[in-house]
Order: sequence, then structure tokens, then C-alpha cells
Amino acid sequence: MASIQRTPASGQTLNRLIQRGRSLLEALPRSLSAFLISFTILSGLDFFSQLVIEQDFYFVDYLQRIFADIDPLIDIGFAPEVWLAVIGLTLGTLIIVISIAAQSIPKITELYMQDWISLIYVWFLVLSGTHILYVKIITELGWPSLGSTLLNLYIFLPFAIITALPYIFYILKSTQPENVVSQIYHRQQLIIHALAESGNESLFKRSSYVQRWQKKLLDSLNQLDDLLTYVDFKEPQADIIQAISLLLQNYIFHKKNIPTPFFQLTPAVCSDISFKTLFDQFEQIETQQTFYEQKCLRLLGNAYIRFLDGDEFDLASLCGAEMCSITDATLVSKNYYLLNLIIIRLNTMLRFAIKHGIKHNEARNLYNLAFHYRRFIECLIQNQQMDTAQQSFHYLRLYGNEIYHLARTSPALYFIVDVFAAEMKKILILVHQKNWSEQSQRELLEEMLLLDNPPEAHRRDRHRDHSRDQRDQAPNFNNGVRLIQMGLGLFYLKHRYPDFAQRIANDILEDADVLGLELFRRTVSYNCDRLRQAQPKFWEDTDRGNVNLYYSPDIEMLGDFEAMLFNEDALKYLVNKLDHPHS
Repeated sequence: MASIQRTPASGQTLNRLIQRGRSLLEALPRSLSAFLISFTILSGLDFFSQLVIEQDFYFVDYLQRIFADIDPLIDIGFAPEVWLAVIGLTLGTLIIVISIAAQSIPKITELYMQDWISLIYVWFLVLSGTHILYVKIITELGWPSLGSTLLNLYIFLPFAIITALPYIFYILKSTQPENVVSQIYHRQQLIIHALAESGNESLFKRSSYVQRWQKKLLDSLNQLDDLLTYVDFKEPQADIIQAISLLLQNYIFHKKNIPTPFFQLTPAVCSDISFKTLFDQFEQIETQQTFYEQKCLRLLGNAYIRFLDGDEFDLASLCGAEMCSITDATLVSKNYYLLNLIIIRLNTMLRFAIKHGIKHNEARNLYNLAFHYRRFIECLIQNQQMDTAQQSFHYLRLYGNEIYHLARTSPALYFIVDVFAAEMKKILILVHQKNWSEQSQRELLEEMLLLDNPPEAHRRDRHRDHSRDQRDQAPNFNNGVRLIQMGLGLFYLKHRYPDFAQRIANDILEDADVLGLELFRRTVSYNCDRLRQAQPKFWEDTDRGNVNLYYSPDIEMLGDFEAMLFNEDALKYLVNKLDHPHS
């Protein structure tokens, strides 16, 4: 009974010893730790060989029978030179490879100094070369050791010669950018897992201990960011973006198991390049425990801007896609502080995409980011985050209106307003399918109808001169948005929401105040013809396939929608508005 009671205590003691040993090794420089490991292994093997060979006389007799024709005093004069050649070949090649790789891969030396395989192997070579010198000295002094001699000449030396070339190939492969990214990623994963499984919260009460772990996390992320700047090939750049995203998702999953004291801000965080300008937010970051999340999101945001400037459309789009993946992980973990950070980052990315679009009259980045913004809102809807989804929908509409005004100087951006309308239409359809309340659906619909609010500008122009000629010459503004809104109206009619369809029709009727009755009728008829002729697929390909934004599968309801626009009451309303524009 007593022995059963002692077993858990013994296990706990062993675990504490292992934990202390790991902590000691982590506190030492990894090169020194590798030296101690290699020295311990070689010393142990040397002691074991002497114990077995020199104390077991039967084994010695067996060796003498095998090596009957060989002088027991083996000549080892050649061995130091052979070891010197092996060490020189290996270390020389290693230095050349690392030096060349350092020109295109930043901090590759630091990465090498963290590789256990390389450090232990190099220390093994150096210590084995030292070991043969030790054997030679004691032999010349008249204290020959058969065990040490056989161990070095017949085990260490053949092993070193055989593994030298594979080790060189290993180093060459490990300096490839994709492998460097993989090494950094796996090392960061191990750090996150170690933090989550530490279980000893008392260690994290020491600021120096916390600072060391935080520095490990941030240094690896900074190395990925530096690597993104130096590497020119798209594949490793994509790997880096995905690595940052996956690290953040994994961190979100394990964060609940990390001791709370770890999230205090130490100089390792405050002095990091991503936080030096956030001095006023340090208290908030520490309270919300989001320094790692903010670091990863800022890196993704900076990468997006970098890809914009380099016209790397596919890589810029990948940044938006990974933001959606992070959102999924955030919603699963219910980390709502992080959800607000993602919204801010997406809006910031959208702002830079708008600036890039204006400067270069280029719509492609906005086209792709609008798609990811809609996916983000859909994630919120799927997880019943109604308030956050409505807020994000409002932001999408605000940016859409801003893009419309800016498109006067960059005409390529007019199409993006249609894209925003199409994404809003998909969101409204999803909200309807999720059976949100009519009040919530109506509020979102009103937001979408504000997307064509720019007619206010034309209305102000018309109030300056009320002549019928000028009204007839008014611009044919943004038919694309109207087409998409009409398609949404058809959806509502088909699913028996006539009030929503009528609200869209009433909003379209307001265009007559700008265009005049005759031009308005022609415009609506033209839009109806376009809806009838629209096909599900467009005849050209884009980054998001060839789906036609203006296609509506509910075209059979078009007659009913036209009746809403051209019934007798609607026409009387239009005539009255045109005859009394200030009423």
C-alpha cells in the first residue's frame, strides 16, 4: 500500500527534474547546450568502451583472435590528419553555403545556430578530432587505451566520413527559402505548444522568463517578415503568408492554456518594431492580451501593402484570404477582442487598396478584396454575430460610396461600385436564408440602397437649372448598381417578400427626379433587357472565375417588378415630382 502511495510522488519528482533540466538547457545558448550534449555522449561512449573491452577479458581474447595478425599497439599517427581533412571539408563547405545563403536570406546564421542537428553534428566532429589527439597523447605517454582507440578509429571516423556528404546535402537543402520558412514555422509551433503545456505558472511570474519566451515568438515572426522582403519568388512568399496565418490560428487555439502572466508586456514587446509607435495602446494591448495577434495582423497588413506596390495581385489576394481563415479560428475560440482587430485590419487594407486604385487607375486589388470582405461578413453571419455583421456591412457601404466619388478621377473604379453592390446582394440573400428578423434585413437593405446615393450630386446640379433639356442630358449613372438591386428585388418577389421588392422599386423611382420621365423609362427598359439577356457565366476569366455579377436566376419575376415601376400610381408620383422638384 505504501509503495502505491509513493508512486505518484516519484512521478511528480521525475517530472520536476525533467522540467528543470529543460529549463536549464533553454536558459543556455543552444550552441553551448549542443556542446554539453555531444561531450556527454562521447565521454559516455569512451568510458563504456574502456569498461567493456579492457575489463571483459573474454571479449579481449575474442578481438585478439580476430586481429591475430595485427599489432595490438595500433598505429594512429595518420588519424589526426584524416580527422583534420574531414573537419575542414565539412566546416569549409558549411561556411561557404551559409555565406552565400546569407546574401538572399536574412538571419540565416541565427537560424543555423538554432538547428540541433547541425550543432550537435559539428560539435561531434570537433570533439571526435580532439578525442583522437587525447588517444595519441596517452598512447605516447605509455598509457595506451585499446577501447578509446577502437572507438575512434572504427566507429567515430567511419561514421564521420560516411555522413559528411549527406550532412552537406542537408545544409544545402535547409538553406532553400521554402525549407527556411518550414523550419521557422515548426520552431514557432513548438514554442507555442511548449507555452501551452508548461503547466508551471510560477515560472511566468519572473519577468525575465516571460521576456525570453516573448522574444522567441517575436524574433521568429520578424525573421519571416524579413524573409518576405528578400525573397523574390512567389511560392516562398505565399508560404510565408500562410505560415504567419497558420501560426496565429494555432496560437488562438492554444491561447486558453497559456499562463496569464505570459501576456504582460515586457521590453521584448515594447521595443519590437511593430509596437514602437503604439505606446498609447500598451495598456489596452496588455489588458486584452493581444500582443501576438496584433503582431501577426500587422505583418499581414504590411505584406498586403508591399504586394500592392509590387503589383502582385495574387499574393495580395492571398493576404485577404488568410484574414478570412483567421476569422474562422477567432469565431471558434470566441476571441471577440481579436475580431475587432481583424475588422480594423481589413478596413485598413481596403483603404490602401483604394489609394492604389486611384493612383494607378487599377481596380483589380479592390475587386479581390471586396470578395474577401464579403466572405468575412458571411463568417460573422454563419456564427450569429449580428451586430458585428451589420457594422461591417455599414463599413462596406461607406467605402463603396467613397469609391464612387473617387471614380470621377479614376474611371476604372466605377466597376468596383457594382462589385460592392453584388457582394451586398449575396450577403442579403444569406441573411434571408438564415431567417434573420425582418427588421434586421430591412436595415441591411436600406444600407445597400444608400450605395447609389451619389444621385444627390446630380440632383444638386439639376436644382441650379430646371430646364428639361439639361435634365434629358443628365448622365446615365451607375446602371450596374441598379441592375444588381433589381436582381435582388426579383429574389424578394420570388421568396414572397413584396414589401422589400417595393422598397427597391421606390428607390429606383427616385432616379426619375434626375433623369426625367422619358429618359428614366428608357433606362429601366434597357436594364430589364440586360437582365433578360444576362448569362450565369461571363465570357472572360478573372481572379474569381467568370461569374456574371449582373445575372439573376429569378428572371421570371421581372414582369411583376416592372409592374411595380410602371403602375399608374408610380407614374403619377413621378409626374408630380418632376413638376414640383422642390416639394
